[in-house]
Amino acid sequence: MDHPAKLFNQFKARTASQAKESRLLDPIPPEAGPRLTTYRGAAVHCVRPPASETFVANGHFVAVGLAPSPGVSAGYGSDKLKTFNVTIGVIDLNPAHVESRWVWPSTLEYMHIGFGPESLAELAEQELDKGRVDLQPVRFGTVDQKALYLAQMLKAELSEREVANELYVDSLITLFGIHLLRTYAGSGKAPRAEGGLPAQKAKRVRDYLQQNFSRKVSVADLAVLCELSPGHFIRAFSITFGQSPYQYLLHLRLGAAEQLLAASDLPITEVAYLSGFSSQSHLTTAMRRYKGATPAQIRASR
Repeated sequence: MDHPAKLFNQFKARTASQAKESRLLDPIPPEAGPRLTTYRGAAVHCVRPPASETFVANGHFVAVGLAPSPGVSAGYGSDKLKTFNVTIGVIDLNPAHVESRWVWPSTLEYMHIGFGPESLAELAEQELDKGRVDLQPVRFGTVDQKALYLAQMLKAELSEREVANELYVDSLITLFGIHLLRTYAGSGKAPRAEGGLPAQKAKRVRDYLQQNFSRKVSVADLAVLCELSPGHFIRAFSITFGQSPYQYLLHLRLGAAEQLLAASDLPITEVAYLSGFSSQSHLTTAMRRYKGATPAQIRASR
């Protein structure tokens, strides 16, 4: 296992990088929709009234159409604007520091996913053995079904839950980045072979989650513990434990909440907090879905 000082420095570097990425969404107005910034990048579920804008960002951005919107016009740099119909699944790729201009005459709904250049370059190095990212805009009107699938899951997490789960959103953004690199940045070298976690690393991450389930946990941090890229870690973890890191962590938290409900008279709000849930409502929703009963019902049955 790595020396503790080395792991500490890795975590410190990731924290500094995340602080940098936190400004990724500055070009997108707050009223555009719910958003979340994670270690790997950021995502916003945008619903915009008719308008026009010039967009320039310091990160790579991808927009995925979530509803039809006819007659949209767009162009890069000094190019002439092209008019096309946005359909569900249409993807637009806007590389860092490239200016794009947009005009939409009706409501426009889309998922906006952003990656800092350093974050995407790190992912390219880990996934494709390529440290340089060379992304090019795609033809307007291009539909990407895999990107749509990930965008719809991001929309559900950001807009349909009281509080979005950062670990889950970070996982989706990471998977989106891998898809982006494999599809729009050249083939690079073949991905490394997939498999489960070695026993020592499985124990390391299991022990870490059991000790820290009540805190914020990111895929990036867990990947560091296992000395893997985030994408490989998610796959290896799922093979080893039979569920995603998000699901594993959720069930740890539910188990802790059940024990507290059965063994104490703490208020349910306090039980939620001590178990790692963001609110009593979050705990109640998860418990009803996965345990078939509310916290109050579980406490009453003790």
